[in-house]
Amino acid sequence: MAGVRTPTRQFSSCVLIEADDDLDSISAAAGAIVKYVSQRAGIGVNAGRIRAIGSPIRGGEATHTGCIPFYKHFHTAVKSCSQGGVRGGAATLFYPLWHLEVKELLVLKNNTGTDENRIRHLDYGVQFNELMYQRFLVDGDITLFSPHDVPGLYDAFFVDQAEFTRLYEQYEQDGSIRKETIKARELFAKFMKERANTGRIYLQNVDHCNTHGAFDAKQAPVRQSNLCMEITLPTKPLYSVQDENGEVALCTLSAVNLGALDSLDELEDITEIIVRSLDSLLDYQDYPIKAAELASKNRRTLGIGVTNLAYYLAKNGAKYSDGSGNPLIHKTFEALQYYSLKASNKLANELGACPLFNETHYAQGIMPIDSYKKDIDAFCGTELTLDWDALRNDIVATGLRNSTLTALMPCESSSQISNSTNGIEPPRGFLSIKQSKDGILKQIVPEYEALKSQYELLWDIKDNEGYLQLCAIMQKFVDQSISTNTHYDPAQYDGNKVPMKLFLMDLLKAYKYGIKTLYYHTTRDGGGENMIEKEDDNACADGVCKL
Repeated sequence: MAGVRTPTRQFSSCVLIEADDDLDSISAAAGAIVKYVSQRAGIGVNAGRIRAIGSPIRGGEATHTGCIPFYKHFHTAVKSCSQGGVRGGAATLFYPLWHLEVKELLVLKNNTGTDENRIRHLDYGVQFNELMYQRFLVDGDITLFSPHDVPGLYDAFFVDQAEFTRLYEQYEQDGSIRKETIKARELFAKFMKERANTGRIYLQNVDHCNTHGAFDAKQAPVRQSNLCMEITLPTKPLYSVQDENGEVALCTLSAVNLGALDSLDELEDITEIIVRSLDSLLDYQDYPIKAAELASKNRRTLGIGVTNLAYYLAKNGAKYSDGSGNPLIHKTFEALQYYSLKASNKLANELGACPLFNETHYAQGIMPIDSYKKDIDAFCGTELTLDWDALRNDIVATGLRNSTLTALMPCESSSQISNSTNGIEPPRGFLSIKQSKDGILKQIVPEYEALKSQYELLWDIKDNEGYLQLCAIMQKFVDQSISTNTHYDPAQYDGNKVPMKLFLMDLLKAYKYGIKTLYYHTTRDGGGENMIEKEDDNACADGVCKL
């Protein structure tokens, strides 16, 4: 929102940059970060390949200083520009749970420690997969490795889960490889402690991102997300800032105001307008990085989301918490994805499919409805209502103009302009007070007088079950991801302390339901229902990667 009506023609909110375990690549990634932070983008940076502290370099000539100095380098790049005086830059940095330095990395954001071993003004995305959860469930061990010491393991983590398990177990038995063993439940608890204490240690289930996504992982694996955890696109490391063989992923966003809909049939025209508009922006905008331009024009990735879900549920007499909203959400997101794909297919007939359409699951006739977690059917047995077989045939025959169509982002800025509730979130109170450097904005939920008994406020919802079910139903159709939050009220528990067991159960539940990413972990602070929400440079509250 901060970039419109300015001379800067850069409308992609989300930028994903990957670094290799290589000095040139790390420097190039930092350079790319500076380029895009200066143009108001939110950054996701994948630093998961960087080897652990103490690793030999050049055959032992030198010893590696580890991840933290290079993370600090990325932090400096992120904070180098003021983004037109609107805010500072912001980024989420990604690494795998099994990294040898994970115990030091998990605490980077907390308030203990010193400036030498903390980087508090980045957010972090920790990457999990099925094997990590399996080790947790059987009370087994997780073995930590430096990615450099275990050839093929890092790539298999995203591409092939069976191969990852085979290699992981092989390397566990290899006595010549440096490693550390920790109880899975201890490591999960460390992760959840930092997530709970900071609110801003996020989670990415990399297997779900690749098996239930738009891309064929064998051709175009997804190895990271973005600042706000709703974007899942392929990347490749850069080795110079203008390296044309790298891939910097961009996503251009828009959101449908669900509260303004009178009928789901309206989505057919609405999504066509959005798809055509966003697709046109990809050719109109400027690209400071060649790898970003090539990726954007070859994949033409879009992220259509929604806002005002709380109002939409309230005016339809449905709630987050009791399952009454499940059938409505199923029908709504089926229509959103179906009509978005239909619009992109129609545009492909006119202008041609995106050049790398062949690297998508769609090219193989695989739709999101074919790969979702069937555990969802236990709480939502709603049948499909649209002609997916006909659409599938059309897409296989003539392709899609856009590799991805949907992603459910936060909607802070646009919700203020449209007087809508934020994205998919339940409101904290009927009245919200949002504070920024420009002043205070008071905002009341839509149709307060008529619907105040129908709205479900965040802290009136006793647990995350209903909300996670709704997110899982949305994820059944959405081809990227969702900025999924978890919320906890300590006052509901003995000693005003949320049990660790509950945190871990929600983590497992999210994975079981097929949820790809978890974003904020919010804890009620007792400030009352009319919360003052302050603008924050380090989060999507600054409007960087949302509408």
